[in-house]
Amino acid sequence: MSEKLEKMRADLARAKERRIQLNNRIELLERRIAEAEKVEVAEMVRTANVTPEQLAMLLKQAASAAPNPAALAAVGANMNEEELREKISE
Repeated sequence: MSEKLEKMRADLARAKERRIQLNNRIELLERRIAEAEKVEVAEMVRTANVTPEQLAMLLKQAASAAPNPAALAAVGANMNEEELREKISE
């Protein structure tokens, strides 16, 4: 084989190895983020002194009702009118 082809194949092999390493890093970071999110939610629930049953009820209510601007403001979230209309129409 030509020297040029050998070099290209070697470059390809290195690039594939880098891709594997990057994919592994991405997976690790995604797992860390998911775990941190779970911990953050658990801390919020603990801080609010909400029982698992109360949390389940709140989540069911939130899933079945349109976003309420007053309720969103109470938790520090804000939604502009356009976003609110989009959520209501879903």
